Amino acid sequence: MDERIIVAQLIPGLIAGDLGGGLELYSIRLAQALDKTKFRVQIVNLWRFDRPIERQWEAELRDSGIEVYYGAWFGQPMRRAMMQAWHNLRPQLQQLRPHILHAHGEYAGIAGMALRLTTNRPRLIRTCHTTLEFPNHRHLQFITAALYPLLADVQVGVSAAIVDNLRQHSLARLTRRPVSLINNGIDLERVLQRRTGADLRQELGLAADIPLFGLVGRLTEQKGIPYALQAFVQVREQLPAAVLVIAGDGYGEKPQALKAQATALGLDRSVYWLGARADAIDIIASLDVLVSSSLWEGLPTVILEAMALGIPVVATDIPGTRELICHEHTGLLAPPRDPAALAQAMVRLVSDRGLARRLAAAAREHATQFTIDAAARQYERLYRLLMR
Repeated sequence: MDERIIVAQLIPGLIAGDLGGGLELYSIRLAQALDKTKFRVQIVNLWRFDRPIERQWEAELRDSGIEVYYGAWFGQPMRRAMMQAWHNLRPQLQQLRPHILHAHGEYAGIAGMALRLTTNRPRLIRTCHTTLEFPNHRHLQFITAALYPLLADVQVGVSAAIVDNLRQHSLARLTRRPVSLINNGIDLERVLQRRTGADLRQELGLAADIPLFGLVGRLTEQKGIPYALQAFVQVREQLPAAVLVIAGDGYGEKPQALKAQATALGLDRSVYWLGARADAIDIIASLDVLVSSSLWEGLPTVILEAMALGIPVVATDIPGTRELICHEHTGLLAPPRDPAALAQAMVRLVSDRGLARRLAAAAREHATQFTIDAAARQYERLYRLLMR
């Protein structure tokens, strides 16, 4: 008889490195890192997106002994997509009967609460991956913030800033439901294994002495890319040969709007839009400086990956990010929405290579504290505690 605890990781989809980002990658790596002798692990996706990356992740997960399930095909409007995912997943979960439903992110959190109420009532953990959920839907912010302390057995934040936010809610204080800190983490061994040795400079035909900056992430409002483009105009005034690469994709008209902005700023010849790429690690490793212009974050995976690879980082001074980047010690910080300050920091790291090497070395050491194995052990203790 299989006495393992059945844990279903509920996520938007297998789109890490494409339309998704750190949330999906973290969930996948967490599922792989859990002790399979004690836990039977499932990845339950709200949606199938029909992207090539999904087949790659599904094959890797099944090879790791992890079951993979899907709710519905993704479509718009979002309300209909959510309803279809819940409708299709409800009978699946009735059959799968997970002991613990572990929801990651905003939409999975809503679905997790609905599924808990309408299936076999598994224990519910929700992990919050960002300091600002539903940025364009204040009513959903209010409703979900009120419901989680009532319906989730435990809330988890991936950074201290998130945990502070969750604990401040009046219902969280009233219900006294636990809010735990389990840091985001990376699998350093897998990060290094994913390097193929491909050289982005060679791919783009760039000489070794050309300053190469890069952003890696989804093309969304959260990432503050318009400010990075404005900053890069100022960088080019001091470093005329500099190049900026942007790796990632986005929904709707956002990618086209950003490309139009770059054209209007006269950056057509110096900004390369790489789109969704499965070789993000090789891209990061090719950079002189990784740039993060985000307006809000949780504990950004891409920064952790750059730190682990020894690539200097310039980032915005926002909660979550500043838990990784200590200004003048593990990287440089600039105020959000401040292109001039961001540009100054970018130029400084390229111009002072001694500083860049010192910051990168300290960052690599700091990154060793944030491992997926450490996160998995903490979650295993939490899962066992919930099953008592």
